[in-house]
Amino acid sequence: MGKDDKEDSGFGFKDKAKAEDTLRLLEKHDANYRRLTVRGLLGRAKRVLTMTKAEDKIKNIKEAMEVFENWLAELEKNKEKKTDKKEKDREQKSEEKERKKNKSDDESDSDIEMEEKPKEKKELPADTVSGLGFKDQEAANNTLKELEGRDPDYQKLAVKGLIGRAKRVLTCTRDETKLSNIKEAISIFDKFLDDFDTMHLSKQNNPYISLAIVRTCVHLADANITEQQKAFIEAYTSAGGEYKRLRTVLETEGGKTWDIVRNAALKQLKEKHADAKLFNEKDEPTAEHLEMLLWAYSPEPARVKKLIPETNETKHDNDRKRRSSGHDSDDTPSKKKKE
Repeated sequence: MGKDDKEDSGFGFKDKAKAEDTLRLLEKHDANYRRLTVRGLLGRAKRVLTMTKAEDKIKNIKEAMEVFENWLAELEKNKEKKTDKKEKDREQKSEEKERKKNKSDDESDSDIEMEEKPKEKKELPADTVSGLGFKDQEAANNTLKELEGRDPDYQKLAVKGLIGRAKRVLTCTRDETKLSNIKEAISIFDKFLDDFDTMHLSKQNNPYISLAIVRTCVHLADANITEQQKAFIEAYTSAGGEYKRLRTVLETEGGKTWDIVRNAALKQLKEKHADAKLFNEKDEPTAEHLEMLLWAYSPEPARVKKLIPETNETKHDNDRKRRSSGHDSDDTPSKKKKE
């Protein structure tokens, strides 16, 4: 019964011409009905493909599907444009209302939040690496070069994300040259991932110790801290303790980002202290261990978290202020006694 209804309606997907006729017939219906019908036809077409072996039929159905997919993509694009316009109109109206009605407490509070939040964001570095792409072979190679030396887990995640995006672009692109270029880029990324797994590069990842623990280690290390380590901790602090942001913070001298500098330094230290003890009899980190901890890394992060307390910067500053004010208050009564 359902099949007869569909045939009577004139909707179908047997070839490109039928798909185009279907879209013309749908024009007299409302937008929601058109969208649901096209999606339904696409679903049926995909099921038919799984049961069809005739090459001509498969080719014709795929061409019909492409017509429907392009129609849906165009519909989505127009929808986004309309949404953007509506949002802009709403924003303009909202701004006008805020200017006219600035007496409300709720509105004044929201104004403060809107002003303060962007400032907080500006103070922190970005956490997204630029220069990554998949448009062709050159872009893929440049991407891998840009990722070189960074955290292995991030490299794998970034490449997988690019492959996913590239495959989505392929589904809505008809330009043969563009399709060929993107496929070449994907093949380069696929080879990278194969090599990544074969070489077990995930084992080379250096998980970060929290900034609060690193601050404690600075006190423990006392004078045994290099200028480069100090600069790294300063960069880690400027990133708000968010290690992902170190991917965009440059070292002043070398010109490389701190995530790359850190990995290079830890590679040497891990080889140098491969057999070193990490804790002494008092469960304190050894000098060798501290060298790595000052780079926000430990081979035993769980034990470090358990044994080494955190030093909160604000708390440390407050303690220092209290000690300072304590000295002042001691001076006052002593002066009074003398008088």
